[in-house]
Amino acid sequence: MDSLFADLPTDDESTIRHEGLFTSVAIEDSLDKLLDYSVPAKFASALRVGQRVKVPLGRGNRATYGYVIAIANVSSYPRVKPILDIEDERVLLNEKMMELARWMSRYYCSPLGSVIDSIIPAAVKKKTGLGYLKIVRLTKTVAEIQDFIEKTKRKKQQRVMAHLLQLPHGSVIDAHRLADECECGLAVVKSLQQGGYISITEEADLPGFTADCQPTGGTETDMKLNEDQQKVIDELLPRVKENAFSVNLLLGVTGSGKTEVYLQCIREVVARGKQAIVMVPEIALTPQTVRRFTLRFPRIAILHSGLSNTDRHRYWQQIATGQADVIIGARSAVFAPVPNLGMMIVDEEHESSYKQDSSPRYHGRDVAIMRSKIENVPVLLGSATPSLESYHRAYEGESKAAAASPDIAKPVQHLLELPRRVRGLSMPKVELIDMRQEQSIRKSQHLISMRLEKLLKETLALGQQAIILLNRRGYSNFVYCPSCQSPMHCKYCDTTMTYHRSVDSDARNSTIAESVHTGQMHCHYCLAIKPLPPVCPDCKKKLTLFGLGTQKVEEELLRKFPDLKYARVDSDTMHTTGQYESILAQFANKEIDVMLGTQVIAKGLDYPNVTLVGVVSGDTALALPDFRAAERTFQLITQVAGRAGRGDQPGRVVLQTFLPEDPTIQAALKQDYVGFANVELGHRRSTHLPPFGRMVRIVVRDQELPHLEMIADELSQQLAHAIAAQGNKVEMNGPAPAAIARIAGYYRYQIILKAPRSDSLQNVLAKVREEGRFAKTDRIAVDVDPVSLL
Repeated sequence: MDSLFADLPTDDESTIRHEGLFTSVAIEDSLDKLLDYSVPAKFASALRVGQRVKVPLGRGNRATYGYVIAIANVSSYPRVKPILDIEDERVLLNEKMMELARWMSRYYCSPLGSVIDSIIPAAVKKKTGLGYLKIVRLTKTVAEIQDFIEKTKRKKQQRVMAHLLQLPHGSVIDAHRLADECECGLAVVKSLQQGGYISITEEADLPGFTADCQPTGGTETDMKLNEDQQKVIDELLPRVKENAFSVNLLLGVTGSGKTEVYLQCIREVVARGKQAIVMVPEIALTPQTVRRFTLRFPRIAILHSGLSNTDRHRYWQQIATGQADVIIGARSAVFAPVPNLGMMIVDEEHESSYKQDSSPRYHGRDVAIMRSKIENVPVLLGSATPSLESYHRAYEGESKAAAASPDIAKPVQHLLELPRRVRGLSMPKVELIDMRQEQSIRKSQHLISMRLEKLLKETLALGQQAIILLNRRGYSNFVYCPSCQSPMHCKYCDTTMTYHRSVDSDARNSTIAESVHTGQMHCHYCLAIKPLPPVCPDCKKKLTLFGLGTQKVEEELLRKFPDLKYARVDSDTMHTTGQYESILAQFANKEIDVMLGTQVIAKGLDYPNVTLVGVVSGDTALALPDFRAAERTFQLITQVAGRAGRGDQPGRVVLQTFLPEDPTIQAALKQDYVGFANVELGHRRSTHLPPFGRMVRIVVRDQELPHLEMIADELSQQLAHAIAAQGNKVEMNGPAPAAIARIAGYYRYQIILKAPRSDSLQNVLAKVREEGRFAKTDRIAVDVDPVSLL
């Protein structure tokens, strides 16, 4: 039988061989092995690989669900129980998607059942909103049916069979409708099935279910390409036409027309009768992308977690039945069940939001690459600031990329470039403001510099719009007691709490001194909330609000611009996708002058009337204990700067910082991605960090510190043995406390594994996994290719 690992029964058990029909099932409940079940005769003809089935589990035979992985005529398990039911007759995973699930299970060290469970949306498993019909088909020849009609004495059966003969050849009909039209009961129809003259199968009412997904739009013609775009298209289209796997990285500055390249590649895909998947990093970006694509293509489907369960299932079914040409969505769109994939596109491929933060901890970009390999189609990665891993692989070419990452199996990675903006538009001018000098000149604290304030006044006077970025929500970083000389920490985490002004406070009219602010303190890790105390709980003295957040910038903006029409966009104000869409619509209609927010407003927005971008604190993330801190800082600044000057008016960017000499800030000032990448890659090379090595982060957590230390030590010893058995090709650091040592009441230790090649890490993980050390998924988290070490 097929199994996830090469697990064999013990010597005593191996002599037992059951014969009949058996299925290997991956259980949804995070069970990290496959189980064999016998197949009762009544299910034998209907069972298919990829179906969802109900099976008994454990000594109590608890009914649970799983997926059919394989079907065979023999099983070596000593005790085999029968499956209880075929929960869904649809094949939810075809052969290629099953291969992808297997790879994900191995590579990301996650139970196969959990992987499949993440691939199939809950709405699809529950059949939300989907009606079913009992479809009748003839199973005898016309001559046999006519003979039956002549000989039978049952008039109602005679009427039913005569009615079926009158239908067009190959047609089907619902059993209830057939009974109504023949003026008989459903039992009469079912009796004909028992006689073998017809078959009755329960099938989804797809025409009715997908009625709301009818084609719309698709009338806009392709735009004329500039020289750079045409060069990229000339290189890409042959790869699209040849139906072969290739990885293509499109490095295009902000506003260079990457989306038009995507659209024209998809035009070729659709013309060839195939489908394309377009991935965007945030749900919030999906509506804008959908509008742009709907103008070109009539059959668009959407997949993301913000949809209602019924809509999510409807779109999934529309895709699975080939009724959509272009599928657009966030991370989960990588699993769209397209029957004839022609191309995959990953926009803003550098975004960390493509990484799943719960098991299976997959990266959407890398899964897209592997799926493209399995489907033998090209994948196009696009970004103005690519991840250093993608840029390095594309720049270095086939030999080094293949040696560094054989498990993701990347071929020659083609580097394509769009170095200039469309229509000859200039890149925005970036001005650096040293906030140390600003503070020495101005008496009171100002978050908005004099230069940014001046340019904002000029922008508003001209009827133009601005975007202000501060990648930190709330009002103040933490609440500090000068007497005790300590900030107020979260009770459950080793982090400070962020002060949030009360929601009923009016920022526009706020003149209240900080000492009498009302509001709450929030932990952004465990989401704990508690009121802001009037004085320090320990010494009863006055508290100080230290640091800055979007609420504090909002307050200052309104003091300086009382009549400002603005919107604050962060996770505290935008609770649904609809709210974000509404704000963007108002911004597009110029009903809002200034959009203030966190990193969500730095991505993918294209508004021609935006001529000014202000970055309040460009160095916010540089001090984080993460080797990607510089890369993320550069990407964020460059991306938000790219929102300016996309129309006929030139754009300006004001970058405020306390670290003006920092190399990352200087590179962002020049918008020099290649220069930044070369310097940062040099640092990574000297320390053997990705992309010059591979990494796995294992986080162990427990509510009791001594117990955690014991578990972490046992796991590290087991890893050490596995490393030694594999020839000591893997370096292990830890166990040691994580950067944030406690979250939500759980203490956290981490173990970092590093190796030049991924296969060395995979061999070590597979050995420890076979021994069951990763079985407690709620206590041990294995993160392959981590994007964060916090």
